[in-house]
Amino acid sequence: MELTKKERTIKYGVYAAVLLLAALLQNVLSLRFSIGSAHCLIVVPTAVLLGINEDEKTAALFGLLGGAVLDMTSAQTKGFNSIYLMLACYLASVLVTFIFRSTPVYDLLAAALAVIGYCALYWLCFVLIGGSEGAGTALVRFYLPTAVYTILVAPLLRLALKPLEKRLNKTETIHE
Repeated sequence: MELTKKERTIKYGVYAAVLLLAALLQNVLSLRFSIGSAHCLIVVPTAVLLGINEDEKTAALFGLLGGAVLDMTSAQTKGFNSIYLMLACYLASVLVTFIFRSTPVYDLLAAALAVIGYCALYWLCFVLIGGSEGAGTALVRFYLPTAVYTILVAPLLRLALKPLEKRLNKTETIHE
């Protein structure tokens, strides 16, 4: 079912609000969501999960918005989050458009790969290449637990976002 311009505007506005809420939870309440040294990177899987069933340009814009919000609160990255999330959301959407179907397994796999890639690239670009001491220790004590923790939270995010997506897309279910 094709959405009208007004319905699309409402949908994208709600999605933007969800991304901003995720960034607020990640940045303001991060200590409440921490387990040991692992922090939950809520924005990364949220942006990917929201962008999967959209067209490529829209998915890339969701990633850009989520990354821009993270870049605004970061003193070190200077565009890394925006570029990474834009590419991750674009790729997840392109794969659904041309190769895969959006299933729960694909959605969670795409979110998990985005989180793993984010943590690995962030560690590589800003910790290892940055020349800080204890890069290996940071990887084992912070980045790997953070990736695992965020991947474990991704199914809960999908459970919360899927009904919202169905309602905003006005998806009809066929009962047999």
